[in-house]
Amino acid sequence: MITVMIVSFFLLIILGVPIAFSMGASALMYIMVEGIPIEMVAQRFFSNTQSFAFLAIPFFILAGNLMIHGNIAKRIINVADSMVRQLPGGLGCVSVVTSMGMAGVSGSSVADAASTGSVLIPEMKRKGYSSSFSAAINASSSVVGIIIPPSSTMIIIAWLADQSVAKMFLAGVIPGILVGLFYLITTVIIAIRRDYPSEDKPTLGELFTNLRKASWALLLPVILIGSIVFGIATATEAAAIAVVYAFLVGIFIYRSLNWKNILVSLRETVYGTSVVMVTVCTSMIFTWVLISEGIPRMIAQALLSFGLADWLLMLVLVAIMLVAGMIMELVPNLFLFIPIFFPIATDLGMDPIQFSIVMLVSLALGLFTPPVGSTLFISCYIAKIGIEKTIKDVLPYFAVGILVALLITYVPSLTLWLPSLFE
Repeated sequence: MITVMIVSFFLLIILGVPIAFSMGASALMYIMVEGIPIEMVAQRFFSNTQSFAFLAIPFFILAGNLMIHGNIAKRIINVADSMVRQLPGGLGCVSVVTSMGMAGVSGSSVADAASTGSVLIPEMKRKGYSSSFSAAINASSSVVGIIIPPSSTMIIIAWLADQSVAKMFLAGVIPGILVGLFYLITTVIIAIRRDYPSEDKPTLGELFTNLRKASWALLLPVILIGSIVFGIATATEAAAIAVVYAFLVGIFIYRSLNWKNILVSLRETVYGTSVVMVTVCTSMIFTWVLISEGIPRMIAQALLSFGLADWLLMLVLVAIMLVAGMIMELVPNLFLFIPIFFPIATDLGMDPIQFSIVMLVSLALGLFTPPVGSTLFISCYIAKIGIEKTIKDVLPYFAVGILVALLITYVPSLTLWLPSLFE
């Protein structure tokens, strides 16, 4: 029956059923056929979500929505523009740096792709950039939204792996910056080869002016991460503070929030939270069935039985996660792989925090690759181009992302050095 459940899960995905419902339906079929009391479904659906840490997710989403609808994206774009527009492929570089800045505000790759892309993609096309490259750079650079803290995805990983949210946030800083810097270099190289234009050199005064105008927005991640790291507030409390901060800044300082924007932000928060939590709940049922049948232990033992060298086994794990990220959504992948791969990683002597970030980066690359790449879908929609036409332009960024994933896999200090400073 466990084989039937797994086969039915993938069959439902192929038929186009959303992954959350595919996991829930296949697990429910197993439970009913095996005669397990149906009350277990309700219990598993809700019990594990009764966690104070999970309250941070809607607060993070709401704070990001208030900032985005408060016209924050434009201010951060202006800062990025005055920093890197003089480089070859200036607007492409602005897209990368903007995504790094937006990561600290929204904590969502999809939100970053939509808010940044709606401004920069039309402008890039007007300046002579191809539609495929414009979509590719926006989709790929947006992945830093869930790697650079704060990130609701990191909260889910920390909860599943029983790790510190503060350490997880700190561990993601350097890898997130590395992804951004490597993508910036890749953009410059592509721009030189294709003779994409650069913009006029900004003045120092322009940079300071744009920094001043965006300073209240850029302070948000500092307040969030600082309050968590220094023990002033828990992740949930810090997220609630962020909502109040975003509201006050949008209303009284930037004066860009009105009741219409606030209602839209609330509606999008309800929708976003519902999508995340339904996926989390159905994933819990599916994962519970797998664990009760001992499937994670069996897979772990099978992988370890091959007798591969430690470095080669880690390479296999990263490769599996890269492929899984391309064909399944991020959150269900976390529920599937954490019970299976964490015991293997700890047996190999890898720090749980380090492996958490390796898993996050590896799976995040699937956000801009077909067939389920959400940031790629959004970027292609804005650029008015078919997804299949962007694959050639996406590949260099995917390759560079793999390079960063391997770097943080084999160089522990890239993830562990910053958390070690606050122990």
